[in-house]
Amino acid sequence: MACIASSVSGLCAPSIRFSGKAAKTEIFGTPVKAKALGAGKSAMMASTSTSRGMSVVAMSNPRGNSGGSRKGLHKYVERVDAPQLKDDLIPMRVGSTLKVGVTVIEGGKSRVQPYEGILIAVHRAGVATTVTVRKTFQGYGVERIFPIHSPLCTFEEVRGAGKPVVRRAKLFYLRNLVGKKAKLKTRFVAKKVGQTRFEAKMEALTASKAAAAAEVEAAAAAVEEAAAAAAKAEEETAAAPAAAPADETAAEPEA
Repeated sequence: MACIASSVSGLCAPSIRFSGKAAKTEIFGTPVKAKALGAGKSAMMASTSTSRGMSVVAMSNPRGNSGGSRKGLHKYVERVDAPQLKDDLIPMRVGSTLKVGVTVIEGGKSRVQPYEGILIAVHRAGVATTVTVRKTFQGYGVERIFPIHSPLCTFEEVRGAGKPVVRRAKLFYLRNLVGKKAKLKTRFVAKKVGQTRFEAKMEALTASKAAAAAEVEAAAAAVEEAAAAAAKAEEETAAAPAAAPADETAAEPEA
C-alpha cells in the first residue's frame, strides 16, 4: 500500500526538477516558473529521488482539494444554525437543580414527562449543546443528556434556600458518592431587589418580538390596501369606456 501511495503521489503531485544552476517546475507536464508555487508554506515535501545528477522533489498540499477556507465554512454553519437556536433559555450553571419537561409523543397523543436533577455537565457545541442531569432514584443514580435547543425540551431552575457551592466544571465525582455525601453544599445568598438580568432580557425579547409582529402586520395591511386600490382602479377604467357611448347617444336627439 505504501508503494502504491507513493506512486500515486508522484503522478498527481507537482514536481520541481533541479539540473545544475537552472531550476524548472512542471505541473502535470506543463512548465511553470518556480515562483508560482509560492514560498512553500502551503506545500509539503513528499518524496525525493536522485537519478543521473537530477533530483526530483514531489510536493503536495497538506490541506487537500477542500476548496474555500475553514473560517468561511464555520460562518456558513453558524448562519444555518442561527434560526434553530433558542433565545429564551434560562442561565444554566453547573450544580443548579433543573426541572426538565420532555415532550413524549405516543401515537396521536403527546404528554410532558418531568425529570428533575442536578446539572453535572454542560457540553457546548452551538446548536448541539447538551446538558447532563443526574438524580438518585431508589438508591440508583440516573443520568440523562438533554439537547437544550430541542423544541421537545423545556427547562426550569428549581431555587432552594441557598446557592450550591461548586468549584468544578464537571461534577462527575458525584457518581462515587451515596446518600448525604452526594448532596452539594449550599451558602445563603441575600435575594436581590428588582429585576434580574434574565428577566430584563426576557422583557426586551418580548418587546422586540411584539415590535416585529406589529411591523409584519402593518406591511400585510399595506399590501392589502394597495391590492384593493389597484382592483378599484381597474374597475373604474373598465366602466369608463362603457359610459362614454351612452353619453353620445343621449346627446344626438338634442342636436
